[in-house]
This record gives sequence, structure tokens and C-alpha cells, in this order.
Amino acid sequence: MTRLHRLRLAVPLAVVSLLCLGATVLGAWAYWSGDTVAQRALTVVLAVLFAAGLTLSVTIGVSRPAEEPPWRLVGAVVVLLLVGWGVALLRRSLY
Repeated sequence: MTRLHRLRLAVPLAVVSLLCLGATVLGAWAYWSGDTVAQRALTVVLAVLFAAGLTLSVTIGVSRPAEEPPWRLVGAVVVLLLVGWGVALLRRSLY
């Protein structure tokens, strides 16, 4: 698998992870003082999940080319995004 193919896998995952992380950080900055302790804790969990997804996405793009696609890393990023979105729904239900 060439570096271009790895980047084609990594860029969409990194963009989605970055957008989610940015929204989480922006929301934390804007609403931190009015949030409850549970909402703050879930916000921190969200930030960690999306940052881990972003890190894995970048790892997919910059790692050494191999013969087969890094499906485990892609799957891990997708799972992190799905879990993060689930936590975001849980956090939203706390209002």
C-alpha cells in the first residue's frame, strides 16, 4: 500500500476527528462555567476520545507503507468516533 493510499484513508478520518475535537473544545470553553460536574467529566472524556482518534488517524497517514491496509487502525478510529458520538448523546441527555 503506497503512502498516497494511506493518506486517502487517513485524511477523512483525521478531518472528522478534528472537527469533533474542535467542537468539544469550543463547547467546553463556552459552557464550562454553567455545566454540572457530570457534564464536565463527559466533556473531558469526549476530548480524550476525539484526540485519540485524531492521533490514530495521523498515525495511519505518516507510518511506513506496508503491503496491506491498516484496517485495525481504521477500525479503531471508527470505534472511537462512534463511542464519542454515543457519549455526546449521553451528555446531551443530561440537560
